[in-house]
Amino acid sequence: MSEEKSQRKVTVILAADVVGYSTMMETNEEQTFENLKVCRDIIDSLISEYHGRIFNTAGDSVIAEFQSAVDAVVCSSEIQKTLKERNDSNDESQSMKFRVGVNMGDVVIEGDNLYGEGVNVAARLEALAQPGGICLSKNVHEIVYNKTNFDFHDLGEQKVKNTKVHAVDVTLDGTKKRKLSQAQQVKNISPWKKYFAISLISGLIVGVGVWWSNFKTDFQPADKNKFAYELPTKPSIVVLPFINISGDSSKEYISNGLTQNIISALAMSPDLFVIGQNSIDKYKDKERKVNQIAEELGVRYVLEGNVQLSGESMRVTTQLFDTIKGRILWSERFDKGLNDIFIVQDEITEEIFIQLQVNIVMGNRAFDILKRMKSDPKDFRYAIVWRENFMKFTREGREEAIRLTKILEKSDPDNSLVDLHKAYFQLQKIIMKLSKDPKTDIKIGREYAEKAYSNIGGGSSVVPQAWFYLFERNYEKAVEKAKLAIELSPSNADMIANAGTMFMFSGDYNEALILYQKAMRLSPYHPKWYANRLAECMLALGRNKEAGEILEAIIRSEKKDIEQISRALTSLIVKEYRVGNIEQSKKYLDKLNKINPKFGLSSVKSYSGLHKNIVYLDSYLKPLSELGLQDKY
Repeated sequence: MSEEKSQRKVTVILAADVVGYSTMMETNEEQTFENLKVCRDIIDSLISEYHGRIFNTAGDSVIAEFQSAVDAVVCSSEIQKTLKERNDSNDESQSMKFRVGVNMGDVVIEGDNLYGEGVNVAARLEALAQPGGICLSKNVHEIVYNKTNFDFHDLGEQKVKNTKVHAVDVTLDGTKKRKLSQAQQVKNISPWKKYFAISLISGLIVGVGVWWSNFKTDFQPADKNKFAYELPTKPSIVVLPFINISGDSSKEYISNGLTQNIISALAMSPDLFVIGQNSIDKYKDKERKVNQIAEELGVRYVLEGNVQLSGESMRVTTQLFDTIKGRILWSERFDKGLNDIFIVQDEITEEIFIQLQVNIVMGNRAFDILKRMKSDPKDFRYAIVWRENFMKFTREGREEAIRLTKILEKSDPDNSLVDLHKAYFQLQKIIMKLSKDPKTDIKIGREYAEKAYSNIGGGSSVVPQAWFYLFERNYEKAVEKAKLAIELSPSNADMIANAGTMFMFSGDYNEALILYQKAMRLSPYHPKWYANRLAECMLALGRNKEAGEILEAIIRSEKKDIEQISRALTSLIVKEYRVGNIEQSKKYLDKLNKINPKFGLSSVKSYSGLHKNIVYLDSYLKPLSELGLQDKY
């Protein structure tokens, strides 16, 4: 029995109850019971029709679970529509309205009943809903907004029973578009607007390009014959690092944050091809010629900007270039106060939308870092510095990231970003071999990740879930989460590369290869692990020559990453052994032992031991063992 109680899962919860039920009972108990029975027949029937399961019906409430977020939302709409038709066709004494909340989150299974955060949040959303209305959690909205024909209204963070919930109204007949505070209006630009606006970029830029073609160029156009990559069919853009021209390096986090936010937001659109963050750092401190950058990265459009700070004032200037036409499509200067950096960001975003018809929404990102921050410049800085330290994957960087998370948790205990941080810390702990009890750490990490996804959504809270399933050798669930991450972040290079890893370890080398290639195209100056994993897929598919070319390029690269070069040498040992070139294999082994004496067979097993395909894994480890690569820890 205790094992049954400890079972958990992520599911979609619908919570509904009657508006003003207690008053109705006091006024006419018999009539209220009769009305409730009729309404419950309608609700129960529709929940069953849309594949839901009712598991709690205390008093006037109904709580049901669904496997599909789309089914839950469509069912909710049909419930409200049918109940409204009933109310409209009867006199007032028979009228009965319900509120509905829908959330996706972690629940505890106890027999046929469900408990936990996922159910609690659905109940809080139901309390927020209008009479006859539906209120969704942010993560449900992210899944259904482009799969249904509903209109939505983002309410932003709402406080209910001492808990913050990011709520989104479904716009229905008979409900109103609720007013937000001025700060909320600026901070919470609705996602449908973002994607609709971004989808217009293709038509807009083409139209503008034709118009400008009749005039002289503003700069030397990019040469199509010099492009390092073929131009994508969809509009392609790189956001260059915004430059801090304040003369105060301590304010660098503001320009860095603006850059990261714009890239991450654009990367969420399936209608754009966006160069990743990893590929732009090299342009930060150099003289920048946009035509050459376009040729090097294989993109048509370039956005650049700079930030100047003076006291509590901030000036941001931006320019958008069409490098093929050699024209500046748009430029603008923003003079804002620095008292609330998030409002400043979104005001700038709104102006960009008005001027360019592209809504570059800020506040989303690297690891969804900025999404749950308060409007406080020091919190903003913590977010940027946290990511920089975490991504070092060193003990020092990890300790500093943990310190920053503790500061955030102390200042804002309800901030869902803390849960996301903690999920990544558990993941990092296992990857860095710091865990003494991986099974427990995976369990803890998954709980944090699922809670973060319930409140934040986004691909960055799905990736650690995929890794935790992979550590447990649950390949089906790992791939399922990988697909969801791609769906939520279709142009984010890191999300796509991580998804590729899930497919690779699950044995689908062809799909993994496609994903790694896509990630490398989105981020031409990508981390070396992208290329190493791509080469592993090629080895698994018998494409030894191509794998060897990639691995040799890793070794020759200017930026020396001993860990990744060691991995590349390991794969080269295997590759040469396969084709019968034993002497060359031994030379690579000698080089590996020389540059990284601590790297052994155990090192290889630590990063490649998760393969579902044991035959392939054995074929990879056997040459290394036979040639004398030792276990060294």
